[in-house]
Amino acid sequence: MKCTQVILTTLLCALVVTTGCKEKTDEAAPSNDKVEVPQSAVTAPAKPEEPKDPNEVVASINGVKYIRKDMDEVVNAIIKARNVPAEQIAMAREHFEKQAAYSFIMKSLLMAQAEKEGIKLTDELRKEQTDKVEEQLKAQDKTLADYFKESPMGEERARKEFEEGMLIDKLLTDKVIDKIEISDADANKQIEELTAANKELEENNNNLDKINAEKKTKIEDLKKQLADGADFEELAKANSECPSGQQGGSLGEFTRGQMVKPFEDVAFALELNKVSDVVETDFGYHLIKTTAKSAAVEASGDTPAKPESVTASHILIKSEQAQPMQEIPSLEELKKDMKNEKSQAAVQEYIEALKKDAKIETIFKDLPL
Repeated sequence: MKCTQVILTTLLCALVVTTGCKEKTDEAAPSNDKVEVPQSAVTAPAKPEEPKDPNEVVASINGVKYIRKDMDEVVNAIIKARNVPAEQIAMAREHFEKQAAYSFIMKSLLMAQAEKEGIKLTDELRKEQTDKVEEQLKAQDKTLADYFKESPMGEERARKEFEEGMLIDKLLTDKVIDKIEISDADANKQIEELTAANKELEENNNNLDKINAEKKTKIEDLKKQLADGADFEELAKANSECPSGQQGGSLGEFTRGQMVKPFEDVAFALELNKVSDVVETDFGYHLIKTTAKSAAVEASGDTPAKPESVTASHILIKSEQAQPMQEIPSLEELKKDMKNEKSQAAVQEYIEALKKDAKIETIFKDLPL
């Protein structure tokens, strides 16, 4: 749909909540629907749920009520479609109940406003929006008809929700998004800023050899100071650009595969308490000092195997890496991006204003209302 990104973000779109397609993999699930379940909930025996009044009002807005049996119909369909394991159903139910209640409130709020504003869908606009969604679904080898048929809420309900989604889309487009204007002057100012930033990046990239030569000279000077008797920990605290510098450069104990290979090769080969020559990695220039080594131990009885390890410290002087230039969009592309960015905030502001004038009640105390 037109400006769907804005609407999905703000509305938790009813299409996602109540008509999400059946999933073949977890990766297909919208991120908003992920339910994190503690390990204790997985191992603990499931407790039977106490029956609740099916006519309990779980949410209402301006006198329009959402009762438990209607919410349960939505939540049960989602849980079934997602094949939620039995031991996770209680937590999943709590999550989807809140999502369903929030969706009901937001959809009811905006549908009422659309009616108040006399918003109507023309056949032309309906076809335009449907064609856009059809095009998006091609990537999943689906049609809109497939999407409706696979809805856990049933085809009729899915089509109704989709129609309401288009109506809400038109409301927000007409009353908010189409009123946002981005001037050529504002867009050109951003282009000038991007161009200036690229010029600075280019100059810095052209001077990398000189900059890194100075950094290498600095680490070589620290090496000379150590050779003359300076304390490794103190030099690390004063000069290292790694967070470990605060601990005198200590990296603790590590095994092979935990550090980048050039660093690892030197750390494992070093004689104890000797300082390495300058080691270059993608992070920069290092001086390494290995202070302990532990040989690999084979598994024996209840004692697991232990890989070879070393304990080491280092001093790091970071090198500079070439930075990619930012792509400069065309004036029209940038104006479109700027409008989309402003639309997010404008739609949220519009909805917040509607909420202030509405009487909203819900049994869920932590909904963002």
